[in-house]
Parts: sequence; structure tokens; C-alpha cells
Amino acid sequence: MNKHFSLTLLAAASLGLPAFAMQTHDSDRDGLPDELEIHKYRTDPKKADSDGDGIPDGDWFERREYQYTVRSIVRVMRPVTPEFLSDDYQDARVLDRTEHYVELEVVHYPFADGPKIEADPRWRRTASKMKEWTEPGPTNDWTPQLRKKLVAALRKDGIDVQKLDDKTLVERVSRWLCERAKSEAGFTIFTTAFDDDGKPFVPPEFATSVEKNERSTGRKRTEQWKREVSASGMFDECVRGTCSSSSIYLNGCLRALGIPTRTILCIPVVDAGDANERAMLEGLRHNRVRSVLVAAIQDLETSWASHTFNEVFVGGRWVRLNYDRLGQGIFDGALYGMLTHVATCSDWADFRFWDTIGRRQKVSRPEDDPFGGNNPYSTIALRDEFGPHCSIENPSGPTARITRVSRSADPALPQDIREWFERRKKVGLIVETDATSPRGSEMKSFLESVDRTLELVTSDDTRFTVSIERGIWWNSGGHLAVLFDEATARALEGARVISVACPNATDNAKWTVPPKLSVDR
Repeated sequence: MNKHFSLTLLAAASLGLPAFAMQTHDSDRDGLPDELEIHKYRTDPKKADSDGDGIPDGDWFERREYQYTVRSIVRVMRPVTPEFLSDDYQDARVLDRTEHYVELEVVHYPFADGPKIEADPRWRRTASKMKEWTEPGPTNDWTPQLRKKLVAALRKDGIDVQKLDDKTLVERVSRWLCERAKSEAGFTIFTTAFDDDGKPFVPPEFATSVEKNERSTGRKRTEQWKREVSASGMFDECVRGTCSSSSIYLNGCLRALGIPTRTILCIPVVDAGDANERAMLEGLRHNRVRSVLVAAIQDLETSWASHTFNEVFVGGRWVRLNYDRLGQGIFDGALYGMLTHVATCSDWADFRFWDTIGRRQKVSRPEDDPFGGNNPYSTIALRDEFGPHCSIENPSGPTARITRVSRSADPALPQDIREWFERRKKVGLIVETDATSPRGSEMKSFLESVDRTLELVTSDDTRFTVSIERGIWWNSGGHLAVLFDEATARALEGARVISVACPNATDNAKWTVPPKLSVDR
């Protein structure tokens, strides 16, 4: 493990605090940061004991009483980094350690919406004090030469990194990086080790597998390393591997621009290859959660499933970055249904996969393998709970969760959406739904049965009624259109819409919306 990362782990562990406890303000001194009380726990950040029962909100059980949670006990093959696992979407603690695994109790908060991601125009001053998350490593191998090439290439494409706040920089540069480097399957990500000087090599037990792939691809391992485990190499070659390799690429390139970045490893909430674990999902009582999770793992029964991506320090806090999606949550029908965060590292080499997961998956499983399926993890208990003060509904019919409403000309929207309105000389709104909402044909059926009315209120208390279009959407239903007639367009031009509500007049399908939903300007 790299020395700088070892020291980081040691510092966090010595304080005996989860990662979030060192990040933000705690007004009522109950051990929970204000932002997480609002967005994760739904407790009162001004009261140490929100329900007045004599037990502070920071208690391991008490903090769940205003939320819906999913609790799992999971045995995970190392790497596992407990000091980083209590985050915006889960709490975790170690129950046991053996030679083969770490046993974790994980409490998931699938409906945590995450604090708003704020931009910091003076982010460089903060980042300059976070060298453990910006310096190069064995795979995050950026150099001053890479930084120079990267800045020049970005400027050529109209992205001047010197003028951007941290949020805008991450959003634009991550998208640019992903578009620049094509993704292809590789063969060295779990079979490459690194010596004490950070140099890659293939351990003897992986030699046969690597040599076979060298012959089939016509590419030597040294060439493949440039395309899969070297951020600098991937930038030069314009090629990256799958998720793990892409996280290396983004880690190194964003660090080259000064953005504190790290890598996280997540797994599905159950091993889909184990029938006993799949059956646990049927016991979940929340209808939407159960249906999303069951559907999400259907195609994973024979798969080795995990996902590696990034966290970036933006707006004074760590935020998840999944390829170019800033603010990735854990409840996502397109990403295993629900994620369990099990490890965080500074550099991919710190995970030392060649000693653990790579050996099990690529060489042979031990005779006393403790895991029940294909994967190096097993969930041994799973249940959900509606806290006694929880206000989250459990709808029997289909639901779609609206996360954001914006003007159709909002520059933050994808370009193809804005151009669609411009070509037709139309104006309106774009309604965004989260990743657990219906998609494709399911969204078509949902829109045919749901009340599509939206009620808008402006800052001068003028009220408007508009409707979501039944057949105009993008991203399989992730972005839905509202078209204004001429009178509404004139009336709302320049107006500030401070409230968006859904009447939900039908019984068989419903929208859910966050509190105080408004239209982003």
C-alpha cells in the first residue's frame, strides 16, 4: 500500500470517527452533521433528540427512526476500509474479521437524496491542502507533461479549466474525458501487481492467463498496461477499460487538474449467483424497492458483479462521480438496484486485488471458500424497516420520482434536448426522474395511467397548470417534456417558479417529489 494512503487511513482510524463526522457542521452536537440530518436521516439538525424520547439522534438505532432503511449483514473479501464506509447513503460498522473476510453491518438509506452539490469558485485553496488526494500514484500516474497536454486539449475544445469552479470543471471534464477515450475490455486489471516502487508486474500465478490473452489480442502486457492501468497511458492512447480502468483514468486526469479524487469499490446488496440471497429480496416490504432490486439482478446470476468508480471533493465535501454522473446515489435500477460501499482508496494499487479478489476469481477458489456464489461476498441477513416517524410512502402501484424541474433552455441540460426545443421554436420545462423510475415501455405505460398535471406557483403567487407530455422524452424516460402554449410561455417568461406540485389524481400510478420542489432557473 502507498505510504501516503496508509497515513490517511491511520489518521481517520485514530480519531475513531466515520468519514462524514469530519466533514460538516453539527449544530446540535448529536454526532450527525447537519447536512446528513436533513438529507439522509431526516432528523432535526437543531435538536439533539428529535423525538424527545431521551435518546440522542446520533445513536446507531435512533438515527433511523425518521427514515426507511435496508439493513444487511454482509461478508466481504478484502479490501475493506471501514473508516470510509459511513457516507451520504449508508452507515456501516464491523461485526467480525476472519482470515477470509470482513463481516459488516450496513444500513442503507435508499431514499437519501444527498446534499445539494454546491460549486466552490475558490476550490484551489482547499485542494492545495489535500495533497494525499491530488498527488500521483502507481496508476494515477499523472505528470506535469500530462497536465500540460490535458489543459491544452481542453482549451482547444472550449473548456478553460482556469476559469471554472470545481463543480463545473468536474462535470464538463469528466464528460469530455469519457467521450475522448473509448471503452474496451481488458485483461490486466485484476492480474497486475505493483512493487514497492509502484512498477507493474504479473505475479507467477497469473502468468498463464495473461499470456493467453496476449496471444488472443496480439498485444503485450506492457502495451495493455498503458490502455488499462495507467491514467497517463489511457489519456495518450485514447482508450480505457471497463469501470475499474475508467476510475483510474478519471482519478489521474482529474488530479492532474488539481481536483481531489479517490476510488471507491461497491457491490450489489446481494450476490445474485446465490439463490438463498436472491430469495432475501422477496422479504423486503417496500414495494418499489423490492421490485427495483429483483429486476436489477435478474441478469447477474452467472456474473462477477462489482462496480468501481470515483469520489471527488467538490463544494467542500466528497461527492460520488460515476463516469460523468456527479452525485450518483445507491438506489438505481440501472446499477444493481442498490449498492453497498465496501472500500475506498487513493490509488487502485492500494486495493492490492492481486492478493485477494484477483486470486479467487482468476486462479482458484480456496477449499474453505466462505462465499456461497460466484462473487467474493455473501449477504447473510437482509431486512428493511420503516422507522416509527418515517413519512415515506409505500405505494402499491408504479411510481416515478421527480428529482429536478428546469427550463427547457437550461444550459445544464443535455445539448440534444435544448436543440429539440430550439428547432421547433418551443419553450417549456424538462422534468427529470431518478434511475429507479420506469424506463422505456414501462414509462410509456406509466404516462398513460398517471395524472400528468403539474401545478406551478410563482414568486408573486400566480398559479399555472401545465401537463407532462405523454410521448416526448429522452433517455428512456429520464427526461420528460412539458410544452407551454403561447400564453403560458409569455406569462412565465422571466418569472420565478417557487413551487411545483403533482395532484396525483389517479390511484393506480403516482409521482413522488422532493419537498420544496421548484424550477431551476
